[in-house]
Amino acid sequence: MRKPLLAVILIAFILAILASVVRIQPPGTATLIRNEDSLVLRATPLFLRARGVACRAATIEGRPSFDQTLTGRTATMDEIRLRVRFTYSPPARLPSGWPGGDWCQSLQARVATAVERATAALTHAEVLADLRLAGDRAGAAIEAELRREGLSPSTVSVRTELPAGFARARTLPEVAQRARKMPPVLFLGLDGADWQLLDEFIANGTMPNLARIVTTGSSGVLETEHPPLSPLIWTTMMTGQGPLDHGILDFTRFNPQSHEKEPITSDERRVPAIWNMLTAGGKTVAVFGLWATYAAEPVHGINVSDRLFTFLSTDRRPSAAVVYPDSRQAWASHAVDVAEQRVDGARLREYLPALSDSEAAALGSKENPYSDPAAALRRILVETEIYRTLSLDLLSTSTPDVTILYIQGTDSIGHVFSPFAPPRQPSVSEADFNRYSAVPQKYFREIDHLLGEIMAIAEQRHAVVMLASDHGFYWREGRPAQISSTATATAAKWHRTKGIYALWGPGVPATPGHASRGGVRQVCATLLSLAGLPAATDGTPPLPGSPPANPTMDYDRFFQRASPPPVSRTGGSNAEEIAKLRALGYIGSGESSRSAVPTSDARTAGSYNNAGLLLRDLHRTDDALRAFEHALQIDPKYSSAMWNLSETLFLVGRDLDRSDALLVEALRNGMADATHLVAARTVAYRKSARDARPLALLDAAVAAAPGDAELRMFRGSTRMERHECDAALEDFQAAANAQPRDPLALASTGLAQLCMGREDAAQESFRRSLALDPNQPMIRSLLR
Repeated sequence: MRKPLLAVILIAFILAILASVVRIQPPGTATLIRNEDSLVLRATPLFLRARGVACRAATIEGRPSFDQTLTGRTATMDEIRLRVRFTYSPPARLPSGWPGGDWCQSLQARVATAVERATAALTHAEVLADLRLAGDRAGAAIEAELRREGLSPSTVSVRTELPAGFARARTLPEVAQRARKMPPVLFLGLDGADWQLLDEFIANGTMPNLARIVTTGSSGVLETEHPPLSPLIWTTMMTGQGPLDHGILDFTRFNPQSHEKEPITSDERRVPAIWNMLTAGGKTVAVFGLWATYAAEPVHGINVSDRLFTFLSTDRRPSAAVVYPDSRQAWASHAVDVAEQRVDGARLREYLPALSDSEAAALGSKENPYSDPAAALRRILVETEIYRTLSLDLLSTSTPDVTILYIQGTDSIGHVFSPFAPPRQPSVSEADFNRYSAVPQKYFREIDHLLGEIMAIAEQRHAVVMLASDHGFYWREGRPAQISSTATATAAKWHRTKGIYALWGPGVPATPGHASRGGVRQVCATLLSLAGLPAATDGTPPLPGSPPANPTMDYDRFFQRASPPPVSRTGGSNAEEIAKLRALGYIGSGESSRSAVPTSDARTAGSYNNAGLLLRDLHRTDDALRAFEHALQIDPKYSSAMWNLSETLFLVGRDLDRSDALLVEALRNGMADATHLVAARTVAYRKSARDARPLALLDAAVAAAPGDAELRMFRGSTRMERHECDAALEDFQAAANAQPRDPLALASTGLAQLCMGREDAAQESFRRSLALDPNQPMIRSLLR
């Protein structure tokens, strides 16, 4: 028994020793062991262990093989993927400068470098002209590099894979031959930025980098166009053409397949944008987050559309076509995850010091972030961080001819927090003022830090920095006191007509202050001038401070509209984006999500309504009326179109009965400011000596909104002027009952009672009014 046991122990001991020094590998593989700069190949099924870091590679006919798909970029920053395959004899010693890591990792890194160099020698046109020849050229270049490193590769096989839409990013010789070499351009779009606020932050030291641009560069005021809505104006800025021409007329459209409302898409744009023009001219471009850019159009470079980050989304899997090229999808999605992690409780407490960790954690699950300023702040910071991360990451390794970074947060922060900004408004509680009033200044300090990062890159790369906003924003003087900054139909009333622009960098003259003036259509012309491309044929000049315009080119002649976006996976993302627009006040809660009439037209009621406003400004009255009528066919309860049609009919003196009926219907549907509009219409009728119309309009308005105290007061005063004292008293008493602490309603009640000879009742009403507001000399006189 003893001998067999000893034999078993001995065998086990021998096997343990063998296991520590002998390795077994499957057939068809080889092990490569790297020890600093030396390399050992083990291709037999059994081999002795050697010192170093080992990795395993597949073999073909006994030679290790390489088979990887790697990404390269052409001379015009067009990403292409190359599947590279070859067998090789590994060198015994690694060349100087060989990448770190085990052999397999280091070989992949070295081949990736060879791929980058090989593809950088190709142009978009060469790849498109002959895909196989381009692959063969790249393969020959890669093989030559590896041979110089001592690998002795077999013939390198390369299969070229192009992203969807690659052929559309075509350089056009007619444009490229007229392009000039110019410094790179870094464009920062700040939605809603306003010198009223920014100058204040420059003066108190909040924005030192912007101060440097203003004092050493050129800046001015940029006049917006009406209606000042972001998709319309940013598309105007990026195309140089107005909404009636470029076709982006609303925040939304009806999906051609589902007919459900969804955010506006790039295929609705009918004219070329600056990135199309740059691509046609062989220039490289990067676009981050601009309105109406989904599906992302092919460009020489990168196009990250406005659908990468969905404001209310819990689905972190972006749809196809959110980013061009699609090989950048994972890169962009990772930035979303990173931004979510960075905007944590500690980051939020920089803005809201009293916020607890549990409160901060709960903000991410809010169904509607705009229902809570803290939740809205978190989402604004996440969105800003995403596009900051992506743009700076790209600029750390490459410099496109033009980089366009759009920041929506500078407008969103206004819609949420401008009501809390100093000085405190009566409608804002002391607690809310103390909690939120400092948020805008802290956010713009963060924007200035981003601007500083961009300026540092610009100085390294000898680039020009350009800033612009689509409109201004009421932060101080002229800020609406009683109008919601997030309610539908009033959100845009917080927009000022005067936006900003600034230029800074090589060749930009120093013109301190904001003396220059321009319009939003000049932004595209300025970018063309800065990039060295021909000007557009519309003759719009670049903004003051930029280089003079080049000879013109008809870019429309070459333009292909964007491809329709892919069919949504679930439609959920669209629903969330629509919810965001409702929260911001750009879509009414009562607006229909489908057209009321069967149609293949993707345009919404809002699109036709906005078109009507533009047409009316051009004095194309009949076209404007048809546009408003079309809007009401699509959505019969669309109060904005009701008012616009009503007002247009009134202005031209047509069908006043219908004009008044539309105004009353808009009031019934809850349109903001409808009461004031009824009052203004009544005054206008009085001035035009239409005796019957004022009271008829007020009667209809009161019937539509019997609880509206302001309407009652206005009808009561109209009746008093007509000496209908008893009827006026009825209105004034109804107003006083609705607002018992309104001294004007009580005083008016007293005047009507005095008119009827009821002096005792009048004196009681006057006393009650004076108790609420003693500063009424006339009422005090009447009481005596």
